[in-house]
Amino acid sequence: MKIDAKHLAQLSAVIEAGSVTEGANLLGLSQTAVSRTLSTL
Repeated sequence: MKIDAKHLAQLSAVIEAGSVTEGANLLGLSQTAVSRTLSTL
């Protein structure tokens, strides 16, 4: 997997929000999509 800016933005949002669910909400993405990205990182 190639890491790009979208992946780093998702990681940053999760860290800032304190949870995957809230980070996903900040980005307008599903929790499942963000979890999948994080698991591959």
